[in-house]
Amino acid sequence: MSLHSALPGSRMLRGRHVVRSTTQGVANTRPQPPRRAPPQSYTLKEIHGSEEHDLLALSSSLKSSTLQPLKGTTTSTTSAVRTSLAPLTSLPDSIRDLFLPPGYPNCVTPDYLSYQLWSMPTHVTGHLSHSLVTSSLLAAVGISASPATTVALSASIKWIIKDGVGALGRLLVGSRFSAEFDEDPRRWRLVAELLSTMGLGLEVATSLYPQSFMLLACSGKFCQALAKGMGKPVFRVIQTHFARAQNVGAVAAKEEVWEVVAQMAGLIASVALLRVLEETGSADGVISAWATIQLMHVVLRYRALRTLLFPTLSTKRAALLAAASVRGRALPGVAEANEEESVFADPWEVQPRVRLGVSAAEAFGGTLPSPRVLQAYVDAYGGEGYVLVWREGTANVLLKEGHEQTDLVRAVWQAAWLDWRTAGGAHSGLATAAGGDGVVGIAAGVPRSEGLRNGNSTGASIGEETEELQLVRASLAALEADFAGFLSGCERAGWEVGVVQMKTGRSRLRVGLLSADREGPPPEG
Repeated sequence: MSLHSALPGSRMLRGRHVVRSTTQGVANTRPQPPRRAPPQSYTLKEIHGSEEHDLLALSSSLKSSTLQPLKGTTTSTTSAVRTSLAPLTSLPDSIRDLFLPPGYPNCVTPDYLSYQLWSMPTHVTGHLSHSLVTSSLLAAVGISASPATTVALSASIKWIIKDGVGALGRLLVGSRFSAEFDEDPRRWRLVAELLSTMGLGLEVATSLYPQSFMLLACSGKFCQALAKGMGKPVFRVIQTHFARAQNVGAVAAKEEVWEVVAQMAGLIASVALLRVLEETGSADGVISAWATIQLMHVVLRYRALRTLLFPTLSTKRAALLAAASVRGRALPGVAEANEEESVFADPWEVQPRVRLGVSAAEAFGGTLPSPRVLQAYVDAYGGEGYVLVWREGTANVLLKEGHEQTDLVRAVWQAAWLDWRTAGGAHSGLATAAGGDGVVGIAAGVPRSEGLRNGNSTGASIGEETEELQLVRASLAALEADFAGFLSGCERAGWEVGVVQMKTGRSRLRVGLLSADREGPPPEG
């Protein structure tokens, strides 16, 4: 289901119906300021796990003190299907039924086959790599490294070393990581591959330094356990992605076929390679062969991951789409955005930089502002599920209790608008945001300071509000005018806007109405 209202260009906000323009982008729009109501007084509490802080009381009592942050913090689809089906037209039905889930290609995503074709050789190279590592371990303890001995004793070596250390590694991964795998599976699968390579390299080194066998072998198994703890949940995410018809069982069963066939090929190749290396009798030959094969393995894994086309909104993909929207450019499709998305970048490193779920202290740079400023921010964001503080080119987002997935996307879009405007977009800065004359009430009288052009608001008071709040109100007006059109454009480009995978911090904001000068329900937390 779409995140925006069934009525195009509209959204229900706090019991009132607000109609928005469906024009995509803001380059040619003149957003009008929201109707200003008399200010209200709020209670403002920050929830972090079992801890609760009254922000207004803290702000009053620590006006000049530094507050320590809390701990923690569719046409294209049809074309792609036809392309993926082309290599299989000449294969017998029995072969297709062996490797492909029932209902292929309509029951899986278009990138399913390309991923499997690139992943299959990685299973072969992975088996070769592990065989060479086992050979090195055996040689390090003085056991013959013949193929027969390798097969007979490799299981014993693995059981002795990996159980305790490996369990610790998996425990660390399971306790530390969770939402990261859903948001950025490509990145974490590659991290797992690199950790596995490091672990295998430590084990191979035992043949060169047999006196440090236990240290190297245990360290290697620990790295591999970390990799396995990351790789398994990411693999499930990828399988679920493939199951377009919710046929996860069928996709998983066929994955076993792909993997077993590749492992059998890898076993045969491993025996042949070990026989050749046995004749040479050189440890250097084993290490060189392992390094070459493992490099090939990592490259193939990377190539397989690059074929994945995720249609859901992660922080990085939402940032790409929002940046295109606020600049008035056509929104990239699923294939284009996935190709442009950086595999190695952290979600907080892309432009615009967005930090979701931070504490109030983190959002304001470690020092809470005055209660008046805090209440002004809450009043400005009364209809939103979050409060965004723009500081030093970064959107610091305080999430309210009960926020929805759409609020995360709205925060990213607003951050993209702020990033573009404060970086010199739209030629005339904040004045342009309010209209050609720049004095419509949102940003009236806001000077385009050098600090603002560099992404740093000075915080100087302008009239009754700080410069940051003037900027906030301008961005909220643009958000009201153009966000519904942005979501509609994303859907037309093939994006599943109803599925949002973004990792957030643990801090939440609880807002309550203390007193009001007008009737109406309190803003929800």
